[in-house]
Amino acid sequence: MADSFRKRALGTGVVSRDSSSFHPICGKGARAKLLATLFLTLLGLGGCRTAPRNDAQPDIIKRIVMKKWTIEPNRIEVPQGGEVELVVTTTDVEHGIAIPGLDIREPVQPGKETVIRFKANTAGTYPMSCSILCGTGHKQMTGVIVVTAAVPAASH
Repeated sequence: MADSFRKRALGTGVVSRDSSSFHPICGKGARAKLLATLFLTLLGLGGCRTAPRNDAQPDIIKRIVMKKWTIEPNRIEVPQGGEVELVVTTTDVEHGIAIPGLDIREPVQPGKETVIRFKANTAGTYPMSCSILCGTGHKQMTGVIVVTAAVPAASH
């Protein structure tokens, strides 16, 4: 059946036996082109979820503990312009930390630290909450990140 298809596609009675270099629909080298495209696509997708490396030390490191049904501390203040690192843990079940105003949403697994870095560019109050349903008190798991406005230096 494949031979008759090739004959019709080529418009001749001659059947090509070298299927690695010629395909009646795709043309020469289709397999190599397909593999190259697939490889480059997978290579590009491999780093989609990876955060950029930042080897500089943060200005502020804050620890957050999530547990039924609290976030401790539930209020964190950081200065505007600071490089902030949140080290989030849970003492019981899986939780998730969500701070929508800072584009943060990460799972927090028991026994593991979740490290989140961000630059506190804009002053304001940013609500945080648990983003993974964890039980009847889930909606009570709230808090805030407060980015305090930078005080301008006095001019002499």
